[in-house]
Amino acid sequence: MNPTSRAIAVVFVLVSAAACTTYPGDRLLRLPEQSSTRDESRIISKAKGGVTHILDRLAIPEETKASLEKIAPKSVIRETKPLELTSVDSQLVVAGANLRIAFATNSIIIATGAVHISHSGNNVVVCSNDVDISHDGSLGNGSLVISKGKTTISHAGNTLIYAIRGAAISHAHNVKAFNTDERITSWGHINNVLVKPLFEEEVAPNKALRPTGSAGG
Repeated sequence: MNPTSRAIAVVFVLVSAAACTTYPGDRLLRLPEQSSTRDESRIISKAKGGVTHILDRLAIPEETKASLEKIAPKSVIRETKPLELTSVDSQLVVAGANLRIAFATNSIIIATGAVHISHSGNNVVVCSNDVDISHDGSLGNGSLVISKGKTTISHAGNTLIYAIRGAAISHAHNVKAFNTDERITSWGHINNVLVKPLFEEEVAPNKALRPTGSAGG
């Protein structure tokens, strides 16, 4: 192998290694930062691929995994400013700021700001901030809620939680957590399972997490 080919091979190996060590949660949270495109199918494909990668890491029943993998957004809602929506169904929401939704079902929701959902069912929520849900599982199956901040839910049924800064659930029915050290409930119990980390901060504690709370509206 000549020097040029050897150099190209080394670069390829380094790039491939870097790609392999990228954390799937962080990768999904880069979607709001990427430039907008008219090709909605492309961004939907990226989001679905990221969700599949995350589900492969979680020890969940095949029936639950299949239900979440079947989420097939038909359109994309994208916004860089604080966003408030009445109803989201079978959609991909990519928000670069705080997000409030009254009713959300069968959707993939990715946000860099804080997320508040009043009624939620069978969603995948990935957030770099805090998540607050009034009722999850009230509109069908429970959701997968992944947060770099804290997750707070009043009534959670069959919900899966991954919250670096802990979870507080008033009423927890068949709720399961992953890599969530702090779990507080008023009623019910939450088992926690350790899995491979979804975020770089989990293995690099010297790196500060993004500030949580309401930022920008």
